[in-house]
Formats: sequence, C-alpha cells, structure tokens
Amino acid sequence: MTGKTHYRWRENIEALVMAIVVALLFKYFVLEISKIPSGSMQPTLMGNPETGVFDRTLVDKLSFHFRDPVRFEIVVFKHPLERSRIMVKRLVGMPGEELKIENGDLWIRAGESESWRHLRRPASVQRKAWRTLTRDPRSADWNVVRGGKEWRISEDAITARGDGAARFRANAGPVTDRYLDGYPTALVDDIPLRDPSWGRHPVGDVRLEGELRALAGTTAVTFELTEGQRVYEFTVPGPSAPADAEVLVRIRDSAASSERIEHGRAFRLAADARISFALENLDDRLALELEGEEMLAAEIAPSARQEASLTLAVAGEGADLEELRVARDVYYLTPEDRSSWSVKIPQSNYVMLGDNTQDSADGRLWKAKTYSYRLPEGTVVEARGNYREGNENPTAGRLEDGASAIRFRDQFGELHWFSRKAITAESLPGNEPLVPRELILGRALAVFWPIRPLDDLWRVGWLH
Repeated sequence: MTGKTHYRWRENIEALVMAIVVALLFKYFVLEISKIPSGSMQPTLMGNPETGVFDRTLVDKLSFHFRDPVRFEIVVFKHPLERSRIMVKRLVGMPGEELKIENGDLWIRAGESESWRHLRRPASVQRKAWRTLTRDPRSADWNVVRGGKEWRISEDAITARGDGAARFRANAGPVTDRYLDGYPTALVDDIPLRDPSWGRHPVGDVRLEGELRALAGTTAVTFELTEGQRVYEFTVPGPSAPADAEVLVRIRDSAASSERIEHGRAFRLAADARISFALENLDDRLALELEGEEMLAAEIAPSARQEASLTLAVAGEGADLEELRVARDVYYLTPEDRSSWSVKIPQSNYVMLGDNTQDSADGRLWKAKTYSYRLPEGTVVEARGNYREGNENPTAGRLEDGASAIRFRDQFGELHWFSRKAITAESLPGNEPLVPRELILGRALAVFWPIRPLDDLWRVGWLH
C-alpha cells in the first residue's frame, strides 16, 4: 500500500513539473499575453492612464523563429539602447534600404542612385490607418456654401434638393493632424492634450466616404478635394447624365496654371438606388470607389503644400448623402520639427515607428550616448546607453568626496557612477533608430480586452 501511495505522489509531481515546463515553453516560444503600458501606438493599441484603458494583446513568439519580420507588422522587441525595456511598434524600415519622413509621409529608396518613392501600406493596414476626424462641438461638420436653399444638413447626412454645394467645416480652416482623430468616441472627452502644439500640421492625405442616393433628375454629384493650390474635382454622372458619361477627375493647379482630366469607367448613378462611395487623396494617388470597386485612379506629383479641404456639390433634382465620414492619414512628425528625417538601414536591422507619432518615443527620437572613463586602478571602461533628456540619463551628482560625478545606466541596465575627471572620451547624443534582428521577440496578433459594454467600448479584434 505504501509503495502504491509513493508511486501516485511521484506520478502527480512529475505531471505537475511537466505541466509547468510545457507552460513555460509555450510562453517563451509560442504565445504570450501582453498588457500595453503606454500610448505610443494609440489608437491602434491603447495604453492610457487617464481612461484606465490598457489593451491586452496576444503576442505570437513562434513565427519569427522560422521567418523574418514583414513590413508593417506590429512587432514586440527589446529597446536597443535599454535592453530591459520591451517595446511595441510598427515595422516600417527594412534592411538594405533608406527611409525618409517628409511632409508627414514615409518614403523609401534602395540607394542614393534611385529616386524616392512613397511607402504605401497594404489595403488591410491602410484601412486601420485612416483616422476619423474628431467632431468639433463649436460648429457643424458641413456648411452650405453655394445655392442649397432646400438643403438640410444633420451631423453626418445631407438631404440635397436642387443645385448647391456644401463644404466640410467651412470656417475651420484646413484639415490638421489633431491628436484625438481616430480615437474611440467613448474616450475622446477623457484624454487631455498634453502639448498645445499638437494638431498644427496641415494634412493633405484625406478620405471621404458615405452612402449616396441620387434622384432621377440629377445630372451629376461632384466631390472636390484641395491640396494647397491644387484642386481635385471628382465627378460622378447622375441618372439624367448622357448615356456615355464617365466618372472623371479634373486636376487643376493654380500655381502652375495647368489642368488635366483623368477618365475612369463609363457609369451613371441609378435613380433612387443607394450605393456606397469613397474618394481619397493618399500618398500622391487619387482614387474613387463605388460599391467597394475602384472606378478611377490617378497618380499625381508631390505637393509642397498640404492644406486640404472637402466640398460636395449636386447638380439637378437632388440626392441624399448619409453616413458621411471624413478621415485623414497618419502624419508622421520629424524630430525637432525638421523639414525631413532619413536613415540608412544596414542588413539585419529594422526601423520601428509608433502609430501615435505625436507621443511616441520611437526610432526617430532614440539617442545613444557613450562614455569612456578610467577606473582607479587605471582600466578604461566604456558605457553606451539610452540618452534621455531632463537629467534622466545621465544624471548629474557628486561622489562622497564632493567631486562632480555622472550616474549613467548603459544599454544592458548596468549602472555606472564615475567622476567627471575620470572621463577619457564622451560622445554627443546621436540618433540611433536601428533595431537589430536579434532583439525582435514576436508580433502582436490581436486585442481581446478591455470590454466595456456600458461605455460602448469594445477593444477586440485582429491587428493589421
């Protein structure tokens, strides 16, 4: 009897040990649950103390054992200058290329002999990148600016009867990179704006989408986007347009005194039929979609001016426009608000940026600093670490004998405490945006928490 009891105890202990080993192996090599602590990826991933919303994500730690990361994946990695910190950012720069931020957009090239080209996101990623503009409580979203005596406007709908035109926030100036654009409505009122300078950059990449129903006597519905001195006028023929009518975009540049027309497919709106529409200016490409199908696309030259506005017009009997939504693209900031920022990426290295570019300590801002100092016995020690302004790292202090000293934590977390007189070499803080391949731990797959039905907050879904 004693032998059987001993056997059962041994069997249970072995099973428990095996379960712990399997759980640890699963956590280390396969999947892990991670809590987002900061706001660098908002609103894609929330980590916000003001609202108490800290997303829980599922992290895949297995895939990168068999393949390299892919551009635009949301990756988990160790901070290259502070290895104890785990970061979550979006991968944008790949090995062997040069990456640039200019006018809020990302650009890449393979080498100095090549021209820069826009770094365009895949459709699944871009859908998540569009940020719905936050409502302005001081004014209506749409204002009649021409004709429209019989037009009626509500929050996101326009009942247009007869000729007329309405402009998006006619008195509010151009679209800018407002901080709260794209945030869940339930959280907007609870998130403070920490920097009053945020939101002052004009954004040229905008999108308008909604539902459209044209009456039988409508000749055309026109959508006009501007970008600085340029005007992009999209025309969708109405039910009473000629039988051979086409969708088209008229591109006018007042500074260059030029005009060109790009024709799309032959099409007329069906009377009283409700269809979805979307038009956009994105990364110097104009596009018009009807019922999710691209009807027209045109490449345009980059514009030095980014100021955007939107106007819609109806010619003829009228139309109903509903579920109107205006969104902007992410406007990437450059360090110290410079005109541009670029980096050459060596092999086996990557560049990561946060989706919340206004409040993200990502590769654009990382600075490395190196000290070489002599120990009392004569040995010279080198310490390289994450330079953080505001006397955070390094920190000034004094030794026990009153001598002026430096306290500096290196990239591996080791604390160095040395006299200023002992310093043999010191580098200026230099931008260090690269993440070596060996520091990448996994990719964020999905958000599954928090869920607050009473606040209409559902942080659930796959990440793109």
